[in-house]
Amino acid sequence: MNHITAPLPSWGMIAIIVGIGCVLMGLVWTVGRKRGSTAEDFLTGGRGIGHGMTNASIVATWIWAATLMTSSWTGYSYGFIGPWWYGLGAVLPLPIIGFLGMRLRKVMPHVRSYPEFISFRLDKKNHILLTIISVVVSVTVAIMIVSGASVMAVSFADVPYWLVALLLLAIFVSYTSIAGLWASVFSDTIMVLFMYAAMAVLVFGILFKVGPSAIYDGLVDVIKTKPVLQPEATAASQSYQYDPLNIANVGGICFLIVNIIGNLGAVICNQTYWARSIAAKDAKTIGKSFGSAAFCWTPVPIAVATALGLYALSSKLTVGEIYQNGGLSMLFSEADSVAPLSAFLSMGILGLLCFLIATMGASVSTGAGEIMSVTTCVVNDIYKGHINKNATDKQILVLSRVMLAVVAAFVYGIVMFLRHIEFPFSAMYQAMGIAFSSAVIPVILALVWKKTNRNGVFAAIIIGALCGIAYWVHAGFDMNWGVVFSNIIVMGISVIIVIAWSLIKPENFDFKKLKNSGINMAQSSGEKPEAV
Repeated sequence: MNHITAPLPSWGMIAIIVGIGCVLMGLVWTVGRKRGSTAEDFLTGGRGIGHGMTNASIVATWIWAATLMTSSWTGYSYGFIGPWWYGLGAVLPLPIIGFLGMRLRKVMPHVRSYPEFISFRLDKKNHILLTIISVVVSVTVAIMIVSGASVMAVSFADVPYWLVALLLLAIFVSYTSIAGLWASVFSDTIMVLFMYAAMAVLVFGILFKVGPSAIYDGLVDVIKTKPVLQPEATAASQSYQYDPLNIANVGGICFLIVNIIGNLGAVICNQTYWARSIAAKDAKTIGKSFGSAAFCWTPVPIAVATALGLYALSSKLTVGEIYQNGGLSMLFSEADSVAPLSAFLSMGILGLLCFLIATMGASVSTGAGEIMSVTTCVVNDIYKGHINKNATDKQILVLSRVMLAVVAAFVYGIVMFLRHIEFPFSAMYQAMGIAFSSAVIPVILALVWKKTNRNGVFAAIIIGALCGIAYWVHAGFDMNWGVVFSNIIVMGISVIIVIAWSLIKPENFDFKKLKNSGINMAQSSGEKPEAV
């Protein structure tokens, strides 16, 4: 293995990553450097972004490295139904957050973050709790973004994992430091065009070069021969691969449940997607953008994962083996990296470059948005909301730029630790719902139901999460039914608690009180914030 020839030279991979960063930073500086001149514009994007950019930003932000890497892994692990369960399960949160975003802008026009809304709608303890959850969600997603892109990079080139992760995080900070949220949305708009073009080449290239009939025949042969493709996987995981033409594949159904619950948490509890609503021009723009984004995004994982994941399974690609194409070779080191290997083997250097462009575009777009979201919550909700309520505009701007770098450094440390213990990011993707999906229904009800009880919300989030985590620990961190039931427990218990508590002790909140509320509004006028 010491003599493996990587498809790309290390300098080529580094040049591509640095090149993307330099182009984005140059464009943001040229077009929008004045858009981050005030704290309001830096944190909200100016609240005037139109449908086109908002739609593109939502699509680009929701195309994670996982959208390409993990979705392809589902095709490789569960057969043809895996990509469909990934796409259909993950798209559900988009129309929901679109509706909630319109509602938020209507009842609280001056809001900068959804935890800030919680502060005025509920109370201080819920504000702190939801701020922490939002930070945890964004950091978790950023970790998955960097991990997934780095796995792909080291599969394609003999480049150090630590260097790729470091360069990606440096790119996130570089251009968002110039114009804040607007820079993130603007770069998303640019990158989504490159991502669509690259993914189209991959999907249609495999369709015409390999052909659906060849892939189908390969899947039938997998059913007959039952090859051991993941030697270190459990017997249950291997059995799911032997059932690749079954819509009721048990592993696929397990993944669907986890996918729906986990992604609801990853969107509803994530400031990144609320930020797109806050930055949009008006409620109509929000509705159009999130609705159209759902239609634009859904075909991406379904098409890419069907092409790359099923190609790998039908070709019986085996983890731990070395594969060659055109005089170059590539190690299939882990199941998570099945997508780049498939791109390389099916289409050679062209497939490799297309997948690299798509994954790096997805990583830069989503990663920068998540880092920006953490910064918003820390600066607006923690610093100005509780630590320094009289912070000046200049102080907010300086701290925002410093926090971008601090958050990136923290994410980098976690990424390297997880790499050290060899924790796969596909496992993190499936487990993320256990950590924070207990907040999904309480947050939604706080925004749409006047009877929602503040103490019920707090108890539902805490108890739901603890019960789900306790069950998963009891199940020995099982990644099959253990993680499924844990996600169901988290969501189910939180729903029961918040609804029952609110029916027994309804609060009858008047949403009109929020019309002129906000951390920045109240403090800029010298008033004491009216958090209920």
